Amino acid sequence: MGARGSRPEISKAGRNERRKAVATTLNAISVALLVTAVLQPLSARHFDFGVVLLSATAFLVSQGVLHYVLGRVED
Repeated sequence: MGARGSRPEISKAGRNERRKAVATTLNAISVALLVTAVLQPLSARHFDFGVVLLSATAFLVSQGVLHYVLGRVED
């Protein structure tokens, strides 16, 4: 038991669930960004190359972070 007012130790299962929740959130945000800022303007043939490039880069970076987070899930 820790000091008064301190948080209890998080279990391995709790840490894994937190990591999976973060990864799921990152995935949802990155896919929404890809669809709204890249795919929709491309399909309408009304896009700004700079915005498309920036959004696609943000998508790839967030997917990389997502895979890093999932790689830290404990067995």
